[in-house]
Amino acid sequence: MLRWALIWLFLFPGILMAAHRLDTGKITIDIRRVKLHEDIDSFQRKILSKDGVYDLEFNLASDPDLNLLITDIYTRRVDDLQNLIERSASADHRIKVKYLTGLLFTVQACYQNLGTTEFPTTLTVILFQAYEQYMQNDWNGVSIEQLVFQYPYEINRILLGDQTVFFENSGLKRARINIFRQFAEKYPNQILPQIGPYLEEQFADSLITQAAYHNPSQFYNYAAAQATPLGKKISVLKEPLVQLIYKIANNNGGRLIFPFLDAIRKNQLSIDSIKKASTNPLEYYRLLVSTHIQHIEAQRSKEELMVDVELMGMIKRKAEEVYINEINALHDEPDEVRFRIVKDLTAEELYYLIVTGEDIIYTSSYTGVYNRLMAKVPKQAGDQLLLMIRFDRFKKFIRMAAGYNKLNAFLSTMPKENAQLLMKSFVRGLEKGFNLEDAVDVADSYSSIQSEDIKKLIRDEVSLSLLDQQKSGYKRGEVIYDILSLLFQSASDSAKILSAKYKIPPVYQLPQQLLSDEKGRVVQLVFFYGDKDGKESFANFMSLFRSSNEWGIKQNSQWVEIASTSPKPVLIYANLPLDNSKGDDPDAKAQKNLLDYLNANALKPSIVIHRGHSYHLKYTLNQLPTSSKIVILGSCGSYQNLNAVLKICPDAHIVSSKEVGTRFVNEPILDLINASVIQGNGIHWIKIWNTLEKQFNSSMIKERFENYIPPHKNLGALFIKAYNTQMN
Repeated sequence: MLRWALIWLFLFPGILMAAHRLDTGKITIDIRRVKLHEDIDSFQRKILSKDGVYDLEFNLASDPDLNLLITDIYTRRVDDLQNLIERSASADHRIKVKYLTGLLFTVQACYQNLGTTEFPTTLTVILFQAYEQYMQNDWNGVSIEQLVFQYPYEINRILLGDQTVFFENSGLKRARINIFRQFAEKYPNQILPQIGPYLEEQFADSLITQAAYHNPSQFYNYAAAQATPLGKKISVLKEPLVQLIYKIANNNGGRLIFPFLDAIRKNQLSIDSIKKASTNPLEYYRLLVSTHIQHIEAQRSKEELMVDVELMGMIKRKAEEVYINEINALHDEPDEVRFRIVKDLTAEELYYLIVTGEDIIYTSSYTGVYNRLMAKVPKQAGDQLLLMIRFDRFKKFIRMAAGYNKLNAFLSTMPKENAQLLMKSFVRGLEKGFNLEDAVDVADSYSSIQSEDIKKLIRDEVSLSLLDQQKSGYKRGEVIYDILSLLFQSASDSAKILSAKYKIPPVYQLPQQLLSDEKGRVVQLVFFYGDKDGKESFANFMSLFRSSNEWGIKQNSQWVEIASTSPKPVLIYANLPLDNSKGDDPDAKAQKNLLDYLNANALKPSIVIHRGHSYHLKYTLNQLPTSSKIVILGSCGSYQNLNAVLKICPDAHIVSSKEVGTRFVNEPILDLINASVIQGNGIHWIKIWNTLEKQFNSSMIKERFENYIPPHKNLGALFIKAYNTQMN
């Protein structure tokens, strides 16, 4: 019925349009208003052409009936309003200019906002009806105040905003106050920033209270500013939550108290007890963790929590400030000194050190905390640990365990069936949310798992999830599980499979021409750091070149240039590992000056190498050139930084270590790379890796080498590249 009704609607206006156009010829338009009509007509045409087709039809909506209706509105309906204004015998030139200008502003706003979240296409259906009603009220001297309630905020914002032509209407001021109420309902996070002019209105108290419940953290900031008009207003409101937040915000140490807002409201904790605990770092961190675990239980009972995000943020802050920073700083000390600060922490408290500290924790720090965590779990059973923390953030914990080569050890601490259930949960639901973190975690973790039974279980679960996504027709989920399925079918050859299906650049080889600049040079950049290990690493690195007649060496006070003597030009630049003991950070200056030199001489590194501890890696990544085609991260646990590299160089080939980086592996890798590019052969990763596997006979070095992940086996990086290519 709707379609036939619309067909009649459009057949009939078609006849009217013809008659209407004949009538417009009888209207004498003042020359002073012709330009206004031309501008309105111009925007009508622009709107109807917004679909890319320059005709008189609107085709942006998915519903053809809606397209027909909107076409009619932007043709006949707008023309009718122009004629209505022009034909009025009672309106003088000024009045006609006023309302034609308002109509122009309206179609202009449509053109600018149509189809955006602020002005959905469907609102067009009532926009010009609203304009006519506002115009008629204003024309007749009737207040427009109450008309606001007939239309949504998006309509009223266009018609009564800064460009409104209804500025003479007696109801405009109150109408705008009513619009603010609509605005506040639609955008509750903007209540406090925008409520200043409306503090004396009757609705102010209820809106301020609404803001306290909607966003307590934001409310805290405004409540703390007690000398401002809004702060003073908050101070006199009697609503319990408002008064509680105000009291906390104006208390010494309020930021340390605020994360416990939910517990205070439920009379589980008092402000005084929290203040007392905050004077002792251990007691305060312990209170944070125990309260968060209570929050998990509350969420299971469908209780709404107001500040769990703030509570977790404070756990992360204290975990880093009090514990992880100190453990990292003592990396050269014996373990009994280095980990003394965590000796009194419970298993749960150690768990949250790990899952909140992943951004800054060193590899050796992680290993030490993990070992102490498992020692405190009853029977050292991993499933018992996860029950203790109610499976909170368990996917992150598993991913980190895999990244630091602890996953197999962790799974072996529990019964086989429990390990299987855990890994099934790890794989499920990857399509949910808006980021790829969980899916990349699964891809990364797979290559760390040694149990063939667990690997098969993951493959089977991925296949089942892929079928579910295909049945539901959800493209994002289908792509995620299809990529994982291909990765896991044959991890050793996954790059070729993905390259064929998802058209990603091959990651099992790099031809010489892709590594060379326009002058045929292969430029390498190596970052060194000036601690004891860095100086030793630099000396060993230079030994690769000093005894060979294939290389020439030039050195200044800050860096060294190593140039090949072969017909295939290879240039290697490395900063010197300078003494940092005086605290003026000469390494940073040397690296900056070297990068400036490379830029000034149009030398674009295609191979970048990090030689330093994991805690130096962030400085290398901050300076990583976008020209990098190969990135070799020779530090401990560098596998955790794949995303950071790919954000800068989306197609980079990454070599990284899951655990301990060592020069005994780094230098043979670099030696084979240099030998290959000097001969003009480019890089063939499978060939290089096969050579290295034969080369490492020593059990210790072989174990270290097995922790290095080449580009063609780098599942996390492969997943990201394939996903981005497909979804883009």
